[in-house]
Amino acid sequence: MRRGERGSAVPLIALLVLAAGGAMMLLGRIGGAAVDRASARTAADAAALAGAAEGATAARAVAASDRGRVVSYKELGNDTEVVVRVGSAAATARAHRSAGLDEGGQSPALRAVWTRLTQLLGQAVPVRSVVASSSGQPESAVIVAPEVAPTLAAAGPRAGLCRSGELRFEVCT
Repeated sequence: MRRGERGSAVPLIALLVLAAGGAMMLLGRIGGAAVDRASARTAADAAALAGAAEGATAARAVAASDRGRVVSYKELGNDTEVVVRVGSAAATARAHRSAGLDEGGQSPALRAVWTRLTQLLGQAVPVRSVVASSSGQPESAVIVAPEVAPTLAAAGPRAGLCRSGELRFEVCT
């Protein structure tokens, strides 16, 4: 190596380190935006189902349990349309309002919350019985086995399910 070339690799290495750091920051932001978009879609779907069943208050509660905020809520005949924002992403969802209980014996709001809970846990959660909520809403609360209660107490609020008794959980309002 000649005397004039000594140390010429240092600026090249510094440039490569800066380029790699910039690429990692860009990928992190792209990944974060993708997570926000997916979370917004999930929150909007759950909020639309809850809104169709129980109204705007239920839609806002379910969206908030998914780190979302309802920015628009419309009732269009038997349909409910919501726009939910999570972070920098927004998503729109629409649900059809049905009268009474669905074929599973749960109110539509409880069905939406239970579906979200199953997604969060990655497995089905057994229910002993479906009962009225503490506010008297028919088929809007569940009684579970003692071994399931701690899991629901931890994950339930993220799905819009609140504990209302030792083994009793209901749709948050």
